[in-house]
Amino acid sequence: MLDQVLRIVVQEGIHTRRELAQRLNVSEELLQQMIDELVRIGYLKSVVGDCHDRCTGCPFAAECAIGGAGRIWTLTEKGVREVERQL
Repeated sequence: MLDQVLRIVVQEGIHTRRELAQRLNVSEELLQQMIDELVRIGYLKSVVGDCHDRCTGCPFAAECAIGGAGRIWTLTEKGVREVERQL
């Protein structure tokens, strides 16, 4: 199911945690465990940095861990290679 998470993110773009959990038909708690595992194995990473001063106009501002209550995850190079391998 971890590969499904990666494919959905790559092929369909941004989802809230709730939307992604519903899409996968799992609880948000289970989805968070999957995200944690994808981070642990190096396929996802949290988007963090010094972008907090450029939030105005950012399409991710409401979901960002820096500027809002949510969190944004992105594929690592290893994650991209894994998704490409699966396709």
